[in-house]
Amino acid sequence: MIMNVKEHQHSSCRGPGRPPEMAECERRERILCAADEALRRYGYQAVSMDKVAQCSGMSKRTLYQQFPSKQDLFQSLIETRLFCFSLSVREHARTSEDELIGLLDDLAAHLTRPETIELIRAIIASASEAEDLRDIMNSLKQCGKSNVLQVWLRAYCTQHGHPETRIDRKAQQLFSLTAGERMLHALFNKESNEEESRAIIADGARLFLAGLHAEWDHSPVEARQLSSQ
Repeated sequence: MIMNVKEHQHSSCRGPGRPPEMAECERRERILCAADEALRRYGYQAVSMDKVAQCSGMSKRTLYQQFPSKQDLFQSLIETRLFCFSLSVREHARTSEDELIGLLDDLAAHLTRPETIELIRAIIASASEAEDLRDIMNSLKQCGKSNVLQVWLRAYCTQHGHPETRIDRKAQQLFSLTAGERMLHALFNKESNEEESRAIIADGARLFLAGLHAEWDHSPVEARQLSSQ
């Protein structure tokens, strides 16, 4: 493939002491930022790889080297912006309950950042008309071991002798009671009471754990049979 003229000139004219070309990770991040901007501005259906390349200031050749298709690009965008984040180390959590509440606080804080909320709004606005965008969200929702709630719940259930519990379903229930509630509030309200939000997280986590243990204590054999179906 013929090298883009500007890229060729840039590489051939660089003299001694000039900075190196953009690092791979920086190039990738610039493309993801451009895709984020294009999604918010145009909507998923109207976004093309041409528009993303234009927003990023890079050639289409560079874009396709990083992301083979539009769907690959937006799957990476949504996964990195919504599902990948750093958790605080909570070595001094006194109980599993405290540990879970801290994890959920981190998750809710990540999902309610202004830039994350704007991306979620853009996804919601486009999802009804874009089947491949819905496919992306469905595939990421079932992200298995990379889902922080599923990871925590799997370890917790195994610790209490119930490794076969339906982790994916339980994780969705836990999310809806806690971080999901805070995310919905942020989507539809401009202001949020931080103390009230944390209380929602704590109450939801305690309610979920109490229900989980009640299920195990009430009919552990039946629960195992249902969870294995």
